[in-house]
Amino acid sequence: MTQLERALALGGGVWPGAVLAVTVGAIFLVHVPVLGHYFFGDDFVPLADIASRSTWGYVTDLFLVRDLTPNWRFLTGLFYLGAYRAFGLNAVPYFLASVLVHMATAGLIFILVRRAVDAVWPAFFAAALFGLSASHVPTVGQVTAFNNVLSTFLLLVSVVLLYEGLVRQRLRWWLVASVAAFAPVLGLVALWKFPKGDGWWRDPGQWVRLSILSAPYAAIGAGALIVFGACRCTEAADLYASGDHLVSNLWLYLGRLLYPIGMDFPGHISTGHLAAGLSVAALSAAALVLGPALARICVVFLFLALVPFLPIDLWTASRYTYLAAVPFSILAALLFAEAARHGGRLTPVLPTLVMLLAVGVVGLNAWQTWEQNEVIESKTADWRMLVTGLQETFPELPAGSTVYVRGGPVTDILFQCAVLPAVGEVLWGDAKLFTFLEGEFDTYRIRPGFEVFVADAQQGSFVPVRIEIASPSELRSGGVTLLPHVAPEAKGNLCLPGVQTLS
Repeated sequence: MTQLERALALGGGVWPGAVLAVTVGAIFLVHVPVLGHYFFGDDFVPLADIASRSTWGYVTDLFLVRDLTPNWRFLTGLFYLGAYRAFGLNAVPYFLASVLVHMATAGLIFILVRRAVDAVWPAFFAAALFGLSASHVPTVGQVTAFNNVLSTFLLLVSVVLLYEGLVRQRLRWWLVASVAAFAPVLGLVALWKFPKGDGWWRDPGQWVRLSILSAPYAAIGAGALIVFGACRCTEAADLYASGDHLVSNLWLYLGRLLYPIGMDFPGHISTGHLAAGLSVAALSAAALVLGPALARICVVFLFLALVPFLPIDLWTASRYTYLAAVPFSILAALLFAEAARHGGRLTPVLPTLVMLLAVGVVGLNAWQTWEQNEVIESKTADWRMLVTGLQETFPELPAGSTVYVRGGPVTDILFQCAVLPAVGEVLWGDAKLFTFLEGEFDTYRIRPGFEVFVADAQQGSFVPVRIEIASPSELRSGGVTLLPHVAPEAKGNLCLPGVQTLS
């Protein structure tokens, strides 16, 4: 034990608990601004799905993978359902749940690493780096990313339970609980702790026992893949492609873990992320060769966590690094621990310097997490202004209504076909909402038979305006202006019902 480790071991059994409390407390404090976020973009899609149907109908479709967002996990759908029924559009409980689950995952990392390496400060660093890493901002601060937060927590629960069962040599109920939580890296953990003896790999019986132990996890994983493959309901169905972006995405996500600044598009990567990604790959290769066993598992875990997101060629997202941040943080902790151990052989000062460097890395990530979450908060403020302003302007609307907002904080074309209509359903039930830039067109005529409302955005409020109802003869004359965001070749106008477009 090094001098640093002896110093950190003071307090016996009290010390680890105190360190864990400080760690999760710091994670909570850094994420306090998240509690001020509002719903953003895709957040409204599952809420509209819930608002438009009965509870039983929604739960049934969740179970049968027929809901609008089945790739966001069955359990996440239940969370959305409970939170929406209980709190509606009060966003605080949604984000509080996300922050608390995130803290719990960091706590599980602390428990796992401390048990595995029998030292407190590597466990502290691994938990703190994961909990405060800016690489996955705004995952904790976005409602639709809760699936990443919850699934990572369940994975760690499963790993810790299996590890405890293997260490205690009393698998029975530990294994049952672990399978119930499920994690895709359980086979690696079992391979690490289950076999006995140095030459276990030459014993066929050990491989049979290992296969039996891994079978429940394989069955659950295979079942999930079959279900999602059959319904083609995940984003992978339409967005996956082969090409050069596979490699660039790998460097981007690896680089983002080490250098959590900015996000490039698929097929593009900045010099900073490329250099950082190559550095992580080199260190991972060294860990895979040199060990220890936990480091080897983390290397495999890290790349497995990124594989599902590498073929996506339409966009990148920082939430894709959330799961990968677990093995990355543990790898970084083991690296610092090894540096301190070898440095202590040269001079007693080096372990302290290594620890200070590790704390500095955690501090820089905490600062970036705070800064980047502030940027996200300003974006969600636009959605808060839109939703609350429209609630005040149109408290109630007739069924089948369509609302058009001219100007305002949210006019992006990407939101028109799914997200903004979902906002309309959440606010008014059977109603749709669309926005367009102010001055984009001055004249428009509404088809008879549609309940249409138009409002101008003016300094944070929305003012209803008079609309012109087109007669059938006017519609046949072809004098209707093209709508916003509708290209000439898209005159079918699937996204904006209620207004006629003619060539």
